Amino acid sequence: MYKDTVLPRILEQVVNCKDELAQYYLMDCIIQVFPDEYHLQTLDTLLGACPQLQPSVDIKSVLSSLMERLSNYAASSPEVLPDFLQVDAFSKLNNAIGKIIEAQADMPVVAVVTLYSSLLTFTLHVHPDRLDYADQVLGSCVNKLSIAGRLDDSKATKQIVTLLSAPLDKYNNVITALKLSNYPRVLEYLDYETNKVMAKIIIQSIMKNETYISSSDKVEALFELIKGLIKDTDDLGYYEDDEEDFKEEQNAVARLIQMLHNNDSEEMFKIINIVRKHVLAGGVKRLSFTVPPLVFSSLKDELRLFRKHMKLVDGENLVMFGYAAVQFIRRLQNQDVDKSENEANGTPQKIFQL
Repeated sequence: MYKDTVLPRILEQVVNCKDELAQYYLMDCIIQVFPDEYHLQTLDTLLGACPQLQPSVDIKSVLSSLMERLSNYAASSPEVLPDFLQVDAFSKLNNAIGKIIEAQADMPVVAVVTLYSSLLTFTLHVHPDRLDYADQVLGSCVNKLSIAGRLDDSKATKQIVTLLSAPLDKYNNVITALKLSNYPRVLEYLDYETNKVMAKIIIQSIMKNETYISSSDKVEALFELIKGLIKDTDDLGYYEDDEEDFKEEQNAVARLIQMLHNNDSEEMFKIINIVRKHVLAGGVKRLSFTVPPLVFSSLKDELRLFRKHMKLVDGENLVMFGYAAVQFIRRLQNQDVDKSENEANGTPQKIFQL
């Protein structure tokens, strides 16, 4: 009765009233009053009414509220998930959002990002094993952001942080986020300060969940994501104004370096060189924070190799292991040749002298 009679008649009254406040209020009432399972089984009808509402209706809030209820319903019990698959809820919501955004060409970018953030949260609850769905949502968001360009709307950037934090919160593993090809593409639309905020969230997730990154390609991808913390800004006054924040950020990067490890010496050597490339391109003031953990990580790897091979190789090869470690530190030492002591504080030389 609800699907065939009650809901269609209610929606007919909502559409015909033509008053934007009344339409928003009535749609919100429908979503909040009727059970979640009713919404799931009548998704086509409910979504079909959205494009018929007045253009000024806050459709973002209406759809976000609907997706939030459905997300909570999906998270309430694994037994209800087959119902979502049966009605193909993801495709219906994804298509509806795309059509609404297309129809409202002047929709604010914050509304667009909010819709895709809600859709991503829904997707992660209903289809946690379908990374392609999550990546599809991010890709759709990128396509819309490409029209707006780099964002200067603080509300929109805040929503992007929420969007990008969702996979980290769901999987508790940054490696899963690194598998999403559109994840770094969304980051490109953040301003410098918000990019740093997102980088700190990523590092905090790694430390909280004790996630060790063990492959060179993942390390490269990770350092591209957190480049906001490892490259200098053009604003020369930044360090003077926010010295404590700067130290906190660089200490976070230093702790991150300790989470990069692989028992295979060849792969570990690749990881160390990737990190070296990034930290040495980050400006001299960062070296006193980032070089020491890199050096000690390299020495730890050389020591492990020594212990592994000390009974299997001759003395000449053992000397070569030690020589490689010294050469690595000397390469770091040489980065200071053209820098003043006040700029770099002689950090690599001091490490070498230890």
